[in-house]
Amino acid sequence: MDSITQAALGATVAGAIAGKRCNAKVLLMGAALGTLPDLDVMLDYGDAVENTIKHRGFSHSIFVLLPFSWLISKLYTRFRPDEFWTMSRVFFLTASVLITHALLDAMTTYGTQLIWPIQGYFSVNNIFIIDPLYTLPLIAAIIVGLFSSKRGDSGAAPSSLSRLCILVGDLPLSK
Repeated sequence: MDSITQAALGATVAGAIAGKRCNAKVLLMGAALGTLPDLDVMLDYGDAVENTIKHRGFSHSIFVLLPFSWLISKLYTRFRPDEFWTMSRVFFLTASVLITHALLDAMTTYGTQLIWPIQGYFSVNNIFIIDPLYTLPLIAAIIVGLFSSKRGDSGAAPSSLSRLCILVGDLPLSK
């Protein structure tokens, strides 16, 4: 999938997991994490054919993404301790965003090496590489949430962003 779609998916997944704590920072981090596995396009494997074949390899493998999610979560909670954002909650958010990236790529015709280093591409072929019908609703929900006029201050009505995050799902995770 294209980077815009992956960023929008990452932001909405992060917002859904954050629930009532959903804010612009959470959405931005979700968007950044949502595009992270595609940074392997900067690696040069020798020629154009190898670059195409090796993309969506190790960087899209659950065997790499899960330990990487743990590392990111450990670093985040060590340097930004927070009562709400515990290690398990940050890991769940990070892993969910990274894994949904790989799963969405597996839905395209190009497929993904979900269990690299074991050879084989997983490809469902049910979504286009660039699909506005998939991307635009995600972007619209993020924009409506970010630019709503009311903010959820104490005593005030909850913002559209808060309502969006609650509608998408507030997952009660224990510490």
